[in-house]
Amino acid sequence: MKMNPAFAAAVLGAIALAGCGSSKSPAASNPAPTPTPTPAPAATPQAFSCPLAAMPDLHNTCPKLTPQLNEYVDKAIAQTVRDHPGLFDLHDDLFNGNYRVLDRSRYVKAVVQAIHAQGVCAVEEFEEIAVKTSNEFNEQYNIWVSTGGYIRKGPGAYITTCFPAQF
Repeated sequence: MKMNPAFAAAVLGAIALAGCGSSKSPAASNPAPTPTPTPAPAATPQAFSCPLAAMPDLHNTCPKLTPQLNEYVDKAIAQTVRDHPGLFDLHDDLFNGNYRVLDRSRYVKAVVQAIHAQGVCAVEEFEEIAVKTSNEFNEQYNIWVSTGGYIRKGPGAYITTCFPAQF
């Protein structure tokens, strides 16, 4: 078999170049710059959505019983005082952390949000808040003393229990 002289010369030339100890490195190519990734936007807190079906207000039977959900309410009030101290006059304490409320509307909204943060359904109503963990019943709470404008919590905040839940 006879080899093509041009092919043989190319192969020998490639071998010779590979064996050379040249200190020059091949010219580096200039790759396109990698774009800096855009940081993902911070997650926006999702608004709480009660997973329980809405219930009609049927003017249900609402006796005064032993409250079952008051711990959620009291925990939410304490959290609101910690997270929003500007809503209260912390130097005017009626008794045991029942501070004077400086902005009733914002206070009630903040307490409802703090209840939601516990995974519990709650709504603001005219003078009260309603709280439920099922559609079997809801409890009504008045978390604000209208005379003097102080926080109301504990057993005195509970108003009534409605069967079935009203919201």
